[in-house]
Amino acid sequence: MSDLHEAQQLVETLALTGATTVAAAMGTDAWQATRGWTARLFHRRGHDLGEVERQLDNDAALVTGGEADAARSELVAPWRRRLLALLREDPQAVEDLQELIDLVRDRLPAAAPGMTQNVTASGHAIVNVVQGGDQHNRFMDTPRRAEGGATA
Repeated sequence: MSDLHEAQQLVETLALTGATTVAAAMGTDAWQATRGWTARLFHRRGHDLGEVERQLDNDAALVTGGEADAARSELVAPWRRRLLALLREDPQAVEDLQELIDLVRDRLPAAAPGMTQNVTASGHAIVNVVQGGDQHNRFMDTPRRAEGGATA
């Protein structure tokens, strides 16, 4: 794997982690600090502070009531795109985003007990599991080869 490919994966992973962290903070006691840190992260790279704050406020307003978790999940994708664009514009932002993630993570409320899912496959079986979200498997679009090399 090339260094460039590894660096791209790191940036994409960091953008997703940052987006998840920002969305997780919405509607919690950690929100105001997260809002400020996120707005300043963008502002230091030339983005309009008021515009970023308005976007954060509009998104946070969606995280209310019984639909808060669903709204948070839906907000991850746009924040991932925004953070990924920011990291591509300025690779030096990687350290600042990692710091933001670390600071926010320490302030988030403890997660509720989760669900355990056990899946077992044997033989030539393929098991696909999704626990909240979407899964797209491209490898399953190709015909399988039966023993002897013929397509099944």
